[in-house]
Amino acid sequence: MANSSNSAKAPKVLSLLVGIIGILVVIIGISVYAFASSQLSSQHITVEAVTDDNPGPLFNKPVRGPFTAMAQASAIRQHSDAATGGKTFGELPNVATSDGKTYRSDVTMDNTTDGMTHKAGDALSATDAKTYAARATAQQASFLIASLFVSVIAFGVGALIVGLGLVIIVISLALLSTIKRLNPAVDRS
Repeated sequence: MANSSNSAKAPKVLSLLVGIIGILVVIIGISVYAFASSQLSSQHITVEAVTDDNPGPLFNKPVRGPFTAMAQASAIRQHSDAATGGKTFGELPNVATSDGKTYRSDVTMDNTTDGMTHKAGDALSATDAKTYAARATAQQASFLIASLFVSVIAFGVGALIVGLGLVIIVISLALLSTIKRLNPAVDRS
């Protein structure tokens, strides 16, 4: 009889163990979400206006969660596009040295934005200097947008982990309910 009692308790213990694992997974998911939020909050970023005419619904809100992070990324993209004429970092010509003051190599009329030929070491023309500045803006914007998207992914992972934990808890409860229906003797032990 003792063997029968132990075998009847094993499924109940297993379902409780699954429930405990589910609770731990939910706690981990909440921790991931909270960590992402605290790291983003520590940067003291507020959502910038997308445009002066339409600042956006989250304008001037602190960036602490996925929606404000996406709103800030959208504002950065809008400002970057305005500064670069809608061109990306890769689409803007790279003719300058790293200091942005001189040409890094001989360039032909086809490779510059001012349509003139230049020798390596010549000072950048005003037009090519403006393109260099736009290229730097596009580069910085892409880094900032990518960083904000990483935080959005972290929030998504945290929410996914919480969701999986809740599913595990529901499975545990379903197992426990099934065990009770199939073997009422488990309740008495």
